[in-house]
Amino acid sequence: MENNFKKVHAIKDLIISGCIILAGAALFFVHKATGVCIFLCGILSLTLYKTGYKLNGEGILLQKKSMELNYNCRESLLDFINSKKIEPMLVQGNEGGTVLLEVWFNAPADIAYAQLSEYKELRFQPVTDIVKLSADQAQLLIQKI
Repeated sequence: MENNFKKVHAIKDLIISGCIILAGAALFFVHKATGVCIFLCGILSLTLYKTGYKLNGEGILLQKKSMELNYNCRESLLDFINSKKIEPMLVQGNEGGTVLLEVWFNAPADIAYAQLSEYKELRFQPVTDIVKLSADQAQLLIQKI
């Protein structure tokens, strides 16, 4: 099964958009043009502002963190993602190249997915597939990021 993360609304997104819409409605009675503009900005943010992720559009809500790390961390991260019991080395910087670690996680549920990419030909290209991490790996990685 291919892992495909879809962007979805988190509660925070709905609260922010709702506040903007309410502010626009309230301002409509003070200054119509400003109220309409703010109200439309709230509607626009409601449709575009999505910070949560769900695996294949369903299931538990996940957050995403990305880290650009030193290329020397590549082997350590590959071993960690491939379930070898080592602690990953996370050193930020771009000496000798850069690798991108993307992590989708839900800390209370101890669920995490990770993907490692490296910078080649002016873009990041995946080195690994999106891998589901064990609960122990998820806790360790969430604490480090």
